[in-house]
Amino acid sequence: LIRASAITFTMHLAFGVIALFIGALAIKAIDHFLLRKIDLEEEIARGNLAAAVYASGLWIALAMILAFMR
Repeated sequence: LIRASAITFTMHLAFGVIALFIGALAIKAIDHFLLRKIDLEEEIARGNLAAAVYASGLWIALAMILAFMR
């Protein structure tokens, strides 16, 4: 039972790490290809609240997609 739990935990941890990297790449791709004239990271660093809300919305949408995949 403990071995099965450890294996399951490791699988979920690996899935979470992979999902995090895929999410970061997806947001970079959206930033590069769809928002050519706007750099989200620069706008957030300058204090643009709308850009921060948009970026957080992307992360929340990604989290919802990944949560319902299993």
